[in-house]
Amino acid sequence: MAQFVNERYQIFKSQDYKNGAFDLTFDVEGKEIYAHKYMLLSVSEVFNRMVSGTWNNGESIKIEAYSYNNFYELLTFLYSGECSLTDENIFVMVDLSEFYQIKALQQKCDEYLSQKEYTKENVLMFFEGLSNYTLPLFEKAVLKAMKENGLNLVESDGFMETSKEIVKKIACFEDRFVTEEKLFEKVYQWTEKQITNKQNKANNETFDLNNSVKSEIKEFLPFINFKKMKLSFLISFVVKKGFLFSYDELSEMLENAESELKIKVKITNSYGQSISCMLPHDSPAIENIKSLKKSFPFESYDQYQYWQTQFKRPTTPSPLKKRDGVEWYLLYLRRGQIGVFHNSIIHDNYYLIAEMTAETSGFGCTGDCKIEIE
Repeated sequence: MAQFVNERYQIFKSQDYKNGAFDLTFDVEGKEIYAHKYMLLSVSEVFNRMVSGTWNNGESIKIEAYSYNNFYELLTFLYSGECSLTDENIFVMVDLSEFYQIKALQQKCDEYLSQKEYTKENVLMFFEGLSNYTLPLFEKAVLKAMKENGLNLVESDGFMETSKEIVKKIACFEDRFVTEEKLFEKVYQWTEKQITNKQNKANNETFDLNNSVKSEIKEFLPFINFKKMKLSFLISFVVKKGFLFSYDELSEMLENAESELKIKVKITNSYGQSISCMLPHDSPAIENIKSLKKSFPFESYDQYQYWQTQFKRPTTPSPLKKRDGVEWYLLYLRRGQIGVFHNSIIHDNYYLIAEMTAETSGFGCTGDCKIEIE
């Protein structure tokens, strides 16, 4: 079988019209390429229509969309199962496989692309050129490179010049390997540049940059998760772009960011009455509470209860000072125990962690209060 395939390929390669029994001629860039109908009809429905339909009147079939070399490589593949793929022709060969619906060629192109090394300098070029084709191995290779090499498309070379469709595709990615902050920042910069370029070409003196940016960027905003952004970024960057959002939208972003940065500590007595506080997510007290072998206190009295931990209290003084009107505090004792104490018995040598707020009325220590992270 392999010998038969090779013989057919050698006949095609010879391009000897008199001895090759060719019954099909393509005219590409003014040059003729001879082929056999039976070799093309069985592998491509598009070729089938070209040969048997009105495109073929017994004369040469003119190919205008592709170069001679690239179309010759396509026919070479149909005869031999092999063709020359390079970084220079891969985009066209993928397009040829798509247009003529030759799945085997598309798979070969996909394998070639999957073996390339993708870097900050080339990843966006390949992604942009091939994003409209089904190339699973290529997509897997790009995602692998992004993950292992810390690549992200918005910081790759050429992002600021890429098309709106590609920017939207990147924003829609589930795994973008870039923070929401960086994504929004780069998308905003891309949008501003596109608008400025249009304005410079139009030379419009009444141009309103903010309204134009708002109109252009609105398609991307639903794909950016502002809830995941740090409060500092929202304040320093997003709020300054407040013209993009309503007052309610900005308020919700800031509230979500603030709540995301903090974790709730709740203490509940045997009557179901509770008090709570919010601690920064990186507070050592969070890990202390999580490390407790049991949530019930090591020692308890009417006005305080505490839990034995393996952690040491901070060596620097607490920035928090007790004040009137606050009944309960979460604090560290001298040996690192963590406890809840009533305001009236707190001494200066205690380290205050946070003010506790009543969630129900009448809270008091009952000897078996439970501390937990929510």
